[in-house]
Amino acid sequence: MIRRAPWMLLVLTVPLMAQVVAPPQTPPDPKPTPAPTAPTTPPPAPRVVDPPLVAPSKVDAPMTAVPMNTCVTADCHPGVKQHRVLHGPVNVDSCDACHKYSDVKQHKFELKREPKQLCTFCHIVETNNAPVVHKPLLEGDCMGCHNPHGGNDLRFLQSETFGPMCVKCHDKSNYNKGYQSVHGPVASGDCGGCHQAHTSSNEKLLVRTGRDLCLGCHKEMSKQLDLMPIKHEPVEKSCLDCHDPHASQFHMVTKAEPLKLCAGTCHEDVRQSVVDAKYKHAAVTEEGGCANCHTPHGGELASLMKDRPVNVCLKCHDKPIEQEGKVIVPAVLNLTKPGNVKHGPVRDGSCGGCHNVHGSDHSRLLAADYPTKFYQPFNVEAYNLCFDCHDRNMVLEPKVDRLTNFRDGDRNLHYVHVNRTKRGRTCRACHDTHTSDHAHIIRDAVPYGSSDWELPINYKPTPTGGSCSTGCHQTLRYDRDNPVNDHLPQPEPIDSSPDKPKADDAAEPKPEAEPGKQQVDATSSPLRQRSGEGESSTGRLLPSTSALVERPTLTPALSLEGRGGQTPAAPAKIPGALP
Repeated sequence: MIRRAPWMLLVLTVPLMAQVVAPPQTPPDPKPTPAPTAPTTPPPAPRVVDPPLVAPSKVDAPMTAVPMNTCVTADCHPGVKQHRVLHGPVNVDSCDACHKYSDVKQHKFELKREPKQLCTFCHIVETNNAPVVHKPLLEGDCMGCHNPHGGNDLRFLQSETFGPMCVKCHDKSNYNKGYQSVHGPVASGDCGGCHQAHTSSNEKLLVRTGRDLCLGCHKEMSKQLDLMPIKHEPVEKSCLDCHDPHASQFHMVTKAEPLKLCAGTCHEDVRQSVVDAKYKHAAVTEEGGCANCHTPHGGELASLMKDRPVNVCLKCHDKPIEQEGKVIVPAVLNLTKPGNVKHGPVRDGSCGGCHNVHGSDHSRLLAADYPTKFYQPFNVEAYNLCFDCHDRNMVLEPKVDRLTNFRDGDRNLHYVHVNRTKRGRTCRACHDTHTSDHAHIIRDAVPYGSSDWELPINYKPTPTGGSCSTGCHQTLRYDRDNPVNDHLPQPEPIDSSPDKPKADDAAEPKPEAEPGKQQVDATSSPLRQRSGEGESSTGRLLPSTSALVERPTLTPALSLEGRGGQTPAAPAKIPGALP
C-alpha cells in the first residue's frame, strides 16, 4: 500500500485523479504568431510505450539558470508530458520537486535525493510485514518499473503492459514467442492478473493460491465444477499440476502431451499397459490421447468418462476402421439397436468387460484369450475371456441339469459342440460377441472358411428347447423336459475290467444282424476315424476291439423336419461327430 505525505495531496492527487492530458506548453511570446500559409492538422500525440526519462530537446541548452516551470516546452524536453496520465509534479511544472541544478553553465541536473529515497519521500510504501516482497521494491528501484513523469494509467508503468517490462528480468525469451499455446494473460501482457506488483502473502507474489487463482478468471469452469459429482483429483488441488501458467508447446497450455501428462505422472498402470502392450489403442496414442474418452476436470460418470463407454467407443467404431487399405475392425453400429439382445457387458455399457481399452497383448484389445477360428481343438485355457464370467463347467460336464439351458434332457449340448479333440466348435460359431436379434445372442449366420461364406444357423427357440438347421447338419432339435435324442447316445464301451463276468453274460451269444440293421466294425468305421483316432468326439474312448455297432433305421420320431413320414435308412450320428 502506498501512502502520500499530507502536504503533497493537493499537488499530486488532484491532477492524478483528473487524468489530465497536458498539452505542450510554450513560453509567452509578445509578438503575434503569423497565420500559416496552408491549413495543417496537428499530429495526434503518440502513445509512448517505453518513453525515455528525459526527452531530447530541439534547441541548445541555456547557459544560465531558468525557472523550473519553463523546462517543458515545444522545444525543450517535449516528450516529458506526452503521456495519458501525468505525474503530479510534472503536471504542475514542478520539476524542482525531484531535480536540482548541479552545474548551471553546463545545464546539468541531479536528483535531490538518493534514488531509494526519491519516491518514498512522497510515496510511503507499506509492506505490512508481507512474507513476499518484490525485489525492486526492497532495493528501492521504483524506476525499474515506473516512469517518474507519467504513463498510460495511474501506475506509470515503463511499458504499456506488464509483459514487456517483466520479461526484462524474469524471462529473456518472452513467453509470446515460439510457443504453440500461450495463457491469455501472458498473451496480453497482463502479468498483474496473477501476480501482485509489490507484496503478497503467497509465493511468487501470486494474488491467490491453488485452483482459486485460476477460477478467479475461469468463472464458467468454477460453476461446472460445483455441479460435477466426480472431480479429477488435481482439479481439487491445483490446476498447475497439469497446466503451465505461462505458455507451452501443447494444447490448452498443458505441460506435456496427454498420454505423457496423465500416464507419466499419476496413472503409472495405464502407462505400463499402453507402452508395453503388443496391440495399442490408437485413441490413446494419437492426437487427443486420454482426452478422447475422458473429461480432464470432472463429470457425472465413473473414470471421468465423457459419456457411457459404449457411446464413447461408437464415436470411432460406428464405421469400419481401415489400416493400409484393409478393414481390420468392423463397425459395430448394432450395439445401440433398440430391442435386440445384448451381451452382458454391452448391456451394462462397459466395453471394458472384454477389452483392455488402453492396450493389450491380445488381438482386438481383448482382455484374455478368446478363440478366433470356427473350429478349434478344445483347450480350456483358450476360453479364458469367456470363463472370466461364465462357469467353465458348462463345457466340462457331459451331464447337467441347471448349468445351461442348451441341453437335451440332462445332456449338455455345449459339451457336445465344444469339448472335442479336433474340430470343436468355438463360441463364435453360434454366438455373436456383441448383440443379436435372438436370445442368448445367437447368430443368424457366421463367416465360415476362407471365402467368408455366411453359414446359416436358422436357430428357432421353443419354450423348453429349440432347433437349428445349419450348413453343418440337418435340422436337430433339443428339449430340456422331453429329450428328443436327435443327438444319439454314445454306445457303451466294452467292460475291460479284470473282474469275472456274470454267468448269464458269459453265456449270452453275440447278437446277429437283424433285418433293417447292419453291422459295422467300430475300429474301422469312417465315422470313428472322423471323430479322432481311438476317441469319440465327446472324448469318450471307443472300444479298441472289433466290437459291432448297430445302426438302426431312422424312425418317424427322428425324421427330418418338414418332410414327415418314413425316410430311407440313414446312418445314426455318433454324439458330437461332424455331419
